[in-house]
Amino acid sequence: MKRLFFRYHKVFLVIFLFFIFLVYSFIAVSSHNHFLTFGWDLGFFDQIIWKVSRGIYPLSTLNKVNILANHFSPILFLLAPLYWLYSSPKTLLITQAFVMVFTAYPLFFLAQKKIKSLLFSFSIVFSYLFFLGTQWSILNEFHEATFTPLFIVLIFYALENNFNKLLFIVGIIGLLFTKEIFSLLLASIGLTIWFYFRKKKLGIFIFVFSIFFFFFLTSFLMPKISEKGVYQHEHLSSVAKSPYEFAIKTITDPIFTLESLVTPFDKIKTLIISFLSFGFIPLFAPFGVLIPLLTQFLIRFLYTGPQYTAWLNVNHHAAPAAILFPIVCIYAAEKIVRLKKLREKNILIILSIILISTTVFQDILLKAPIHSIFKKSLYETQEWMRNNDLILEKIQETDAKIPIAAQNSLFPHLSQREKVYLLPEIKDAQYLVVDLHDGPNKYAPLMYFQMKDLVYNLLISKKYSIYDQKGEAMILKLN
Repeated sequence: MKRLFFRYHKVFLVIFLFFIFLVYSFIAVSSHNHFLTFGWDLGFFDQIIWKVSRGIYPLSTLNKVNILANHFSPILFLLAPLYWLYSSPKTLLITQAFVMVFTAYPLFFLAQKKIKSLLFSFSIVFSYLFFLGTQWSILNEFHEATFTPLFIVLIFYALENNFNKLLFIVGIIGLLFTKEIFSLLLASIGLTIWFYFRKKKLGIFIFVFSIFFFFFLTSFLMPKISEKGVYQHEHLSSVAKSPYEFAIKTITDPIFTLESLVTPFDKIKTLIISFLSFGFIPLFAPFGVLIPLLTQFLIRFLYTGPQYTAWLNVNHHAAPAAILFPIVCIYAAEKIVRLKKLREKNILIILSIILISTTVFQDILLKAPIHSIFKKSLYETQEWMRNNDLILEKIQETDAKIPIAAQNSLFPHLSQREKVYLLPEIKDAQYLVVDLHDGPNKYAPLMYFQMKDLVYNLLISKKYSIYDQKGEAMILKLN
């Protein structure tokens, strides 16, 4: 059996990855079917990609800007052809799971290239797939950031594989075209290329170009093409109105910078837990390789709000670190092996055991979302869910050009329309779709009682009347 495994390890790897992909996909799709996905962010991405696939100008009716002005994400255009095959937000969830899981394939071969140990390479894959940041990146809505692990590992693999220019260019362009903030990540990789890989000219060029590209996008191009005439995400903190001003603030005010990095304490906690999840092995890596990982934490921790989850490992913000940690572990292992205080084989066995055990410990301690595969609720369809399905079938019979408004939990089930608004925004909506069976985040930005009051007032004023109702789910029609 052992000999068989060594001979067909690539086949075993693919089978293992496919199984994990199925598990993550099942959880993601089931969560969506149970109305645990929302307007922000699945509904937002579904609407604009649906519009691209139909040749409609990709303006979001959630934030009123186009696909490139919200975030500079040309990578999303590549998803539109998938909607020709199956036009559904589930397509995004499944694609996201596939890309993130099978990023482990080139990661495995990067480990094999540097450390010729199947056990260690599989432990690297295991630590990546079950890191909390990986799990939440896959299972918390959909985000373009989940493509970054693939591009990052391609860059490192290209550098190690006789500088494969094609893979290198794909990785570079991929990061630049995924989201404007990842230009800064690429800049930090430029420093790694300079200091670790000793490609000084290439490293300096990538560093300088990436910094320039980021400020070109945020200060000029994106405001220029935006319907609002400004950079959509200029509110980095209460002390700066733009990324440029924020950068100046961090340089000229070291007290502010230090306080931003260490407060609230959740930031320090995230840092400790993240390194603990990989047995603190990354701390032994050459500093040149650590630069992109440390930069990721700097970018996330310097952010002061209002989205506090930006510095936690509970969503897509953790996606780049999710791949950088195992990559750094590979280089740390290489450095540890060179110490030769123990036999190389014994060192790699110890490191493999540490990686696997700390990953499992993290999953148990922090109740990782993959555990939901064992929850009975994931397989149950409650009556209020069936009522929602009936209401959705009714509203989907209407023309996609008719404007509607829906609450947060129903939005991604109705987002493939030219105009769909998030309640309480109504504008010219002819239909409103609501479900008054209470639940977490269902009515954001409203609270449950506020949604009830909104529906009550609209009916009392006779501006809208009940068009169809199933239990607590209903469609209101403009009178």
